[in-house]
Amino acid sequence: MSKPSHIPVFPDAYLRDNFRLTLEQHGLFLMLMMEAWNSPDCSLPDNEKDLAKIAGITPARFRKISPEVLEKWTRDGGRIYQKRLLKEWRYVREKSAKRKAAANSRWQQQDASKCNANAMHLGGGEGEGGGGLSQGSSFRDEVGDKPFRVVGGGK
Repeated sequence: MSKPSHIPVFPDAYLRDNFRLTLEQHGLFLMLMMEAWNSPDCSLPDNEKDLAKIAGITPARFRKISPEVLEKWTRDGGRIYQKRLLKEWRYVREKSAKRKAAANSRWQQQDASKCNANAMHLGGGEGEGGGGLSQGSSFRDEVGDKPFRVVGGGK
């Protein structure tokens, strides 16, 4: 399954839950959220060196600003995850899977002769074209050997 393309962010809930963070801590929190969102299981390694690298800061700076941020994450088996983010990640993936299944079902139910793109574009044995690209008159037959001038209307 492909990765979810967007993160549903609810500004009122985010600001209510994180109003005490500094600007730098907000940046750390959001960088960790985005990295987790793009991971296969919506989690990150519970390793300050890796987390600092994700945020683009030194491990020393990470140690100084991360305690308040990491309070909002859950540690489990050497990984960290954010509960609300994981809930939204699962919801978006489930919704995407359902939509994909519904689209596949619609395509399978349609009559193949009505949606055969090759038959429609190549004439399909009906109407003009005789069912092939090279049958009938050629371009040279229609415009002659004279150069075709767009400005003059083809004359």
